[in-house]
Amino acid sequence: MKRIYFLHGFMGTGKTHFDQQTVHFEQDYDVILMDLPGHGTSPNDAAVDYVDQAVHHVIEHMRRTGPGYLVGLSLGASLAIQVALAEPTLVDGIILTGYTPSVPAELTDVMVQQYDYFLDIEQHEPLIAAQFAALHGERWQRTMQRVLHQMTFRYPTLSAETLQGLHVPVYILNGTEQAHEVAGAELIKEAYPTAVIDLIPGAGHTANLDQPKLFNERLERILIHSNE
Repeated sequence: MKRIYFLHGFMGTGKTHFDQQTVHFEQDYDVILMDLPGHGTSPNDAAVDYVDQAVHHVIEHMRRTGPGYLVGLSLGASLAIQVALAEPTLVDGIILTGYTPSVPAELTDVMVQQYDYFLDIEQHEPLIAAQFAALHGERWQRTMQRVLHQMTFRYPTLSAETLQGLHVPVYILNGTEQAHEVAGAELIKEAYPTAVIDLIPGAGHTANLDQPKLFNERLERILIHSNE
C-alpha cells in the first residue's frame, strides 16, 4: 500500500488542511497527517529556525514510519522539497501546491504588510485568532510569529542550481489564480525538466481546499501512474 504524508500550511493542521483528501484516499492508501512543530497536536513548540526544525521533524517521522509520497501545501510544500533534497531515499515523490521556489520582488512589501497584519490578528480578526487558539493552544501566538518571521524575512528560496540537485519525481498542483505561483511552477520546470506541472483551474493558493474534487483526481492520477 502506498504511503502519503500530508504536510499542512501555516497555522493549519493535517486534519483542517487535508480533511477532504483524507476522506478520498484513506481506503486505498496509508494516509499520514502530520502536525508540524507548534501546530495542532505536535508536542514540539516552534523554534526560531523553524524550517530547519520542521524538516528534521518530518525526516525523523519518515525514518520511523517508512518512505512515502510527500504532499505539501504552502509551508508544507517548502518543507517537502527540502526533505526531498536532504533525504531522497525516503521520498517516493513530492506533490507541491501553493508553492513557489522564490518570492518575486514585487511581493516583498505585500508580505511585510501581511506579517504586520497577522501580528495584530486578535484586533483585526478575533474569530480567526480564537480558531488558532483552539487548534494550537496557548502557544499559537509564538508559533504564528516564528513561522511568519522566517517565511517573510528568511524565505527558504531555492536557486536553479539547488533545484537541479533533486533526485525524486516532482509534481506541481498549483492553482491558476495565483500568477506568481504559476510562474514559480515554470521556474521549477526550467531547472528540473522532469517536473510535471498540472495546474488546478479556478483555484488559488490553497488548491486542495478551493477545488478538492479536481485536486483529488489529479493527485490520484499521479499516484496511479507513478508505478507504470
